[in-house]
Amino acid sequence: MDALLALGISIGILISGWTYLALAANLSGVLWAYLALTAATRFGGGLAVLSAMVGIAALIMVLQSKISILSFIPGAFIGAATAVSVVVGAKDTFDSPWTKTVIALVAGAVLGYLSEVLAGAMTGASKQAT
Repeated sequence: MDALLALGISIGILISGWTYLALAANLSGVLWAYLALTAATRFGGGLAVLSAMVGIAALIMVLQSKISILSFIPGAFIGAATAVSVVVGAKDTFDSPWTKTVIALVAGAVLGYLSEVLAGAMTGASKQAT
């Protein structure tokens, strides 16, 4: 098998599995990031408070993996990291950065799923043609 084809197949398989597990885990990560940043602000801010809130959020993201739909731990951390980077990085650049982050993560999961469906349809069509 050609290395490029093998790479494409393996990435396709990994992304299809990731799409199913990632969405719930990503969104939970966004939630925990939101709660950690909000709590840090309400408890006076500062590096020590923020560090404690992030540590608690990380603990919860790992523990929630006992729930099957939230079992993709990297997905939760990706969701949290994405949300924090957008929200902290964007600050006053645009309105509703939390909402826009969630929309982007959901759109990414939907597009991943649609690409899997399209690839399946294309594969089915090419098998029939040969």
